[in-house]
Amino acid sequence: MIAKITTRTDFSGIVNYANNVKEKSARIIGNNGVLLIDNSTIADSFQAQLRIPDANGKLHHLSKPVKHVSIAFSPEDADRFPDSEDDDRFMTQLVEEWMKEMGIDPENTQYVIARHFDKKHPHCHLVFNRIANDGSVISDSNERRRNEAACRRIKQRHGLTFGNSQSRKINPDRLRKYEAEKLNIRQIVQDCILSSGDWETFAKQLEQDGIIITFSADEKSSKIRGISYDRNGFRISGSKLGQHGKYTYGTLCKKFGHMDEKPEIAARPEFIRERKIVFIPIVRYVEILTHLLVSQSSGSQSANREHEVGRRGKSWERIDDHIEEETTSYKFKM
Repeated sequence: MIAKITTRTDFSGIVNYANNVKEKSARIIGNNGVLLIDNSTIADSFQAQLRIPDANGKLHHLSKPVKHVSIAFSPEDADRFPDSEDDDRFMTQLVEEWMKEMGIDPENTQYVIARHFDKKHPHCHLVFNRIANDGSVISDSNERRRNEAACRRIKQRHGLTFGNSQSRKINPDRLRKYEAEKLNIRQIVQDCILSSGDWETFAKQLEQDGIIITFSADEKSSKIRGISYDRNGFRISGSKLGQHGKYTYGTLCKKFGHMDEKPEIAARPEFIRERKIVFIPIVRYVEILTHLLVSQSSGSQSANREHEVGRRGKSWERIDDHIEEETTSYKFKM
């Protein structure tokens, strides 16, 4: 499943294309809030809604109020969409799921879905109004990233075929578990890289999709040497996740900058001798650094360090509450 979004100024042209019975063998399989007598009444219905004010009485004048989404499914999924009324409903269901994933309420939005039969692969066209039924504006902010994530989740939910950047079709059901999980992680990480501007945002967005990032550091210098991604107990290093080092720590530093690697380690030099691996979630990492800066400025660093290491029941949890011990190399987690 791939969705391509375009924004247009005029409803008439795109409605005529979407519902072109003669050339595209089109038929409407879903709609809301439009008059389906012919293409002209459909376009007029969209146009009339542009004059509806929002709850505050404001009338929004959009230069491009039309959204057109071309939604195509893999030829390998053609048997999921035969020419029948039931399968039209299934395609409509997937389109409405896509709308909801994009934050668009189908019941509060004017739209029409037209299925085409002019190509081998199943596909349809969604046309919707950016002015909702209540007069508010449907946001298209960051729609590229949200669209990719929406399509990915729908494919995973319904077992639809995945395709990679070289347009080779990949069906996760046919892959070994390792390859399938690797593919899922890579797609999520790629989406989050595009939509993040710093390490903290990157980590939080990954966590929303169930991925925790872990940094590996040199035991002597405490310099970060690598990054790993963990999802559902499956961990893979950035160097193995994709080609050309796209997901490695070094590459990500070019966009997000280098991590400040030493303060939380310098605060507890004995910790390196006692344990080999430490995992610190991003929230604790930021909290620790902030607390240390406050402690240094107040001249009570040693007393506060004792509080950080040895006392419980205070206003924030100890570092030890977020530690898992292993015996191989030194690591800490955002």
